[in-house]
Amino acid sequence: MPKIIENLEDNILKSAHDELFEKGYTNMTMRSVADACGIAVGTVYNYYKSKDMLVAKVMLIDWNLIIDEIKKECSTAKDIHEGFKLMFDGVVDFVEKYDVVWSQYGKDISIRREMPVQFDWLITQLAGILEEILVRCHNEKDQYISTFLAEILLNAATKKDFKYENIARVLKRMFA
Repeated sequence: MPKIIENLEDNILKSAHDELFEKGYTNMTMRSVADACGIAVGTVYNYYKSKDMLVAKVMLIDWNLIIDEIKKECSTAKDIHEGFKLMFDGVVDFVEKYDVVWSQYGKDISIRREMPVQFDWLITQLAGILEEILVRCHNEKDQYISTFLAEILLNAATKKDFKYENIARVLKRMFA
C-alpha cells in the first residue's frame, strides 16, 4: 500500500521554492525537489509535468501574496498617485526577487506559448486594483484607463534602470 503524505503538494512547493533560491533555477531539478521531500521523482511529476511548470506555480504563489498585499495597501490610498506608487513598489519587489530566474525560465515551448495569456492575466489583476482606486478617489470609471495604467506599471516595473519619477510626472499631468 502506498504511503500517504499529508500536504504533499505544499511540501513539494516549499521545497521547490527553497531549492530555487538556494541553488538557482539552473541547478534546481525535479530530482533535488523530490529528494528534499523524501519522495520519488515520479511523484513530483504527478503534480507538475516539468520544472518550468513547478517554478511557475512557485512564482504564482508569491505573486498572489504580492497582489493581496497591494490590494490591502491600496484600499486606503488617498489618490491614484499614492496607489500607483504602492503598486509599482510591490511589483518591483516581485520582479527583483525573481530576476535571477527570468533568464532561464520559460525555455519549454509550451510555457512560452502561455506567457501572453499570463501577461494579460497580470494586467487584468493590476487594472482591477487601479480601477477601484480611480473610482474611489477620482470618480473615474474607465476600464481603458485602468488597463493602460496597468500595462505601463508592469512594463516600467520590469525595467531595471527605470525611475518611478518618470511615471509620477505623467500621472500628475493626467490626474492633477
